Amino acid sequence: MMQLCFPTVYWHYHVGHIDVSDLVNQCVVNTEWNCLVKTSRGVKYNWSTFIETIQPYFLQLPYKKQGSLKFSDPWMNVYEKGCYQEAHQHLAGGHQLSYCYIAELPDDSGKFGFWNEQFRNYCSNSLNEIVNFDVVEWGFPQVQQGDLLIFPSFLIHQVTYHGIDEPRVTVSGNVRMLD
Repeated sequence: MMQLCFPTVYWHYHVGHIDVSDLVNQCVVNTEWNCLVKTSRGVKYNWSTFIETIQPYFLQLPYKKQGSLKFSDPWMNVYEKGCYQEAHQHLAGGHQLSYCYIAELPDDSGKFGFWNEQFRNYCSNSLNEIVNFDVVEWGFPQVQQGDLLIFPSFLIHQVTYHGIDEPRVTVSGNVRMLD
């Protein structure tokens, strides 16, 4: 019987609606990224209510030690038709956890995905061509509007091409535990 070893860990919660709609019109294209996603990075915004709403979900995680959680300033991303977010990770700044809150998710919009780093190992010696593995390169959690994904900051993730007129809106950020 085939068994999985070293699965990718992330936490998936349904938070419900958090109103951040007043920030959408302040988002602009970030020329440092390799995509056309509009973002609120660099925009002054009071994130305290948002962070207070998502913090209890972080407190449910199975920590080995006690410490205080330090939330960096979140940012909003607005995906309009033709936008995507290239594969990336959030290692800068010493963060241990990252998150993505799905504020607006129209049907058939781009998908949030995690890259399976082990996939290249299956392909490196053509093992994927001779043994029937149910191993995929990208895993796409089934998310809905109001969901919160919490994941290790080292996980490579992306958002696929957004091909519809209605915008997809997310809020992302990073967290680190302080002693």
